[in-house]
Amino acid sequence: MDLPVLRLTARARLWRSLAGVAVVGALLCSSAFGSNDHFPLGPMTQYAFSVKDDGGTINSFWLEADTAAGTHVELSRDAAGTGMKRAEIEGQMDRIVHHPAMLQGIAEGQHRLHPDWPRLTRIYVVQEVRTLRHGRVVSTTRRNRVVWDVR
Repeated sequence: MDLPVLRLTARARLWRSLAGVAVVGALLCSSAFGSNDHFPLGPMTQYAFSVKDDGGTINSFWLEADTAAGTHVELSRDAAGTGMKRAEIEGQMDRIVHHPAMLQGIAEGQHRLHPDWPRLTRIYVVQEVRTLRHGRVVSTTRRNRVVWDVR
């Protein structure tokens, strides 16, 4: 059973070509002038970095919290635990430092996703800095970059 070959009209080819040019143009523009907030057409800079072999540093962030049960826990690094992924925390770090109240949403998200878990009373954004020398880690420091008392 041979089906007839259907050909696109000139108008359909023009429409598809214009749509392709628009997508490529948006990708180029957002890569040059955009931020990660423009996903999926943004520059994805969280994956595009290199570290100097000698004296370079690798920064890593994660969340820890004190709970109403009196424990100190490391929060899940994926969206299933708190509603926010680790990459989102890293991408919003400047905003979180200037507006720590943004962490209130983490506590609310964790409670909404896991109502049977103890409530969070304090959230810490922990920063780990690893310094390289000749491509090897020579020092590691940790500090609380932001601390927020949950309301």
